[in-house]
Amino acid sequence: MEENTPVSEEKDKLDTKTLATDAFYAAVKGIGGLFLKAFTNLTIEGDENIPIRGKAILTTVSKNIMRDMLVISQLSGRKIHFMLDPKLMKHQIAGPALKALGMIRGTESKEDTEPIDKVFEILNEKGDLVAMTPEAKLDREIQIKSMAAIIKFAVVGEAPIIPVAIFTEKTKILNLFTGDGLKVKVGTPLKVEKRLTREKYRPERYELAEDIINIIESLVEHPEIEENEN
Repeated sequence: MEENTPVSEEKDKLDTKTLATDAFYAAVKGIGGLFLKAFTNLTIEGDENIPIRGKAILTTVSKNIMRDMLVISQLSGRKIHFMLDPKLMKHQIAGPALKALGMIRGTESKEDTEPIDKVFEILNEKGDLVAMTPEAKLDREIQIKSMAAIIKFAVVGEAPIIPVAIFTEKTKILNLFTGDGLKVKVGTPLKVEKRLTREKYRPERYELAEDIINIIESLVEHPEIEENEN
C-alpha cells in the first residue's frame, strides 16, 4: 500500500492542477463572453460544425491574436487549446496566464519538438480541440506555409480542419450607438488525405493550404459589396 502512495499523490496533484486550470479557463471564457456580447454584439453562425466530442483543429487568419483567441473560445462549451507565438508565451505577465489557460507555445526551431508532442497529446490522447491561426499581418506566402504546417498536424493527428472567419460589421452596441461589432462564421470541417504529408505531394499540400485560406476569406461578409451589386 505504501509503495503506491507517491503515484497516488502525483495523480491527485495532476487532477487538482487540471481542475484549477479548467476553472480558470471557464472563468476567463465566461467573463470574456459577457464582454464580447455587450460591447461587440458578438454573433456566431455555424458553431454546430464544432464537434461535441472528438478532436479537431480550428483555424482562421488572425488580425488580432488575443481577441480572436477569446472569440474562438466562445464557439464551444469544450476547452480549446491555442498554439501561440513563443515570444507571447514567454511574456513575463501574459505568458504564465496563457499557460494556465492551457495554451501551447509554437516551435522555435526544427529541433524544437516539445510543442509538437504537446499538440499530438491533446489531439490523440485527450481527443480535444486545438486552434492554430496564421496572422493576417504575414505575407500571403508565409500564411500558406503556416497553413501547410497545420495540414501536417491534421494528418498525423487524424483530425479535421475547421475554417473560421472572424470579421467586423456595423451593429448597435448596447442598443445605444452604432459601432463595429464582431461576427464569426464557422465553415464545414475538412478531412485531409494522409498522403499529403509526403514530400512528393508537397505542391498539393500547399494548394490545399491556399484553398483553406480562400475558404476563410469567402466566409467573410462584405455588406458594401452586396449593396453595390443591388
